[in-house]
Amino acid sequence: MNIELAARTDGGGFAADALPLADLRERDSDFELRDGQILLRGSLSRSSGSKAFPARTVCMETGARDMEPMTFGPGGTLYSFSVVHVSSSRPTPYTIGYVDFDNGVRVLAQVESGDTALSCDQAVEVRADGKRWFVVPVARGGAR
Repeated sequence: MNIELAARTDGGGFAADALPLADLRERDSDFELRDGQILLRGSLSRSSGSKAFPARTVCMETGARDMEPMTFGPGGTLYSFSVVHVSSSRPTPYTIGYVDFDNGVRVLAQVESGDTALSCDQAVEVRADGKRWFVVPVARGGAR
């Protein structure tokens, strides 16, 4: 192992997508529309089975470079949520939550509930507005 590379603290020795990222940052290719449904673009490691969102080229569990494209959604379950009342970067209040998608990845998402009361274990669905995606509560067993 190259000691100089391992000792760097600027991230220069790692693939760009192995570094920390802003979970709620808008990216051009975060989602796609397929058959009238919004799906999040992520990836799956062929060797470890590890899933990631957003899509990555390096497996965060093993370091393998065997990630292949995978989509998540449109349906999921709200694992937890919080209303943010103080922010230096965006208008408040807004709600964020962790969503467990039906095919196995947990993602931090903006939650738009309107007047609907939120609860953990509530069914949610991915929606989009322009380049921005978010989740909304839906009735279980409904149009998901």
